[in-house]
Amino acid sequence: MRRQPAKDAARNTVRDTAREATREVTGHPVRETPAEGPPVRRGERIPAVLLWYAVLAAPVAWAVHLLVAWSVSELACLAPSSSGVLLQGGSLAGGARIAVWLGTLVPWLVAVSAVVACVVVTLRRRRLRRRVRRQPGETADAFVDVLAAERVSLLLVVAWFLSVMSVTAITGGGIALAVLEACA
Repeated sequence: MRRQPAKDAARNTVRDTAREATREVTGHPVRETPAEGPPVRRGERIPAVLLWYAVLAAPVAWAVHLLVAWSVSELACLAPSSSGVLLQGGSLAGGARIAVWLGTLVPWLVAVSAVVACVVVTLRRRRLRRRVRRQPGETADAFVDVLAAERVSLLLVVAWFLSVMSVTAITGGGIALAVLEACA
């Protein structure tokens, strides 16, 4: 199937407009061809899965912790009264205690692994920046897409914030579980 000339012209116009807007925003021209220079090795790349894991794993783990640990704790603390109404007065024992501890420990491990993913992404990003600066006579724009680097930087800041906050919150929940009486 061949494209129609009108569609090709429209696509080229949109592409040219986007290039011009990028040039105005960043102050750098957009390259038509891939950058020259040595290829990026596999260990220096930042896989999208790793970056998104660093961003999303810890908040999801915190949500799981809240749903599992705290809901099981609250439900285990309810005891039926003689009229059939659930009232406070139960106890957190046996299987419920194990479920609450697992609902705290497993999300904490996932959140800590998200912090480790943040460390890995940060190190790879720094390594890529150093490698770009070492190319004689080339600017960073000739080798790395500036907008992609800025997106990675933004996502990395968000990932660090969310991961550290989630680890802190889950740790606080674990300390509360260990120190405070569950059904008081």
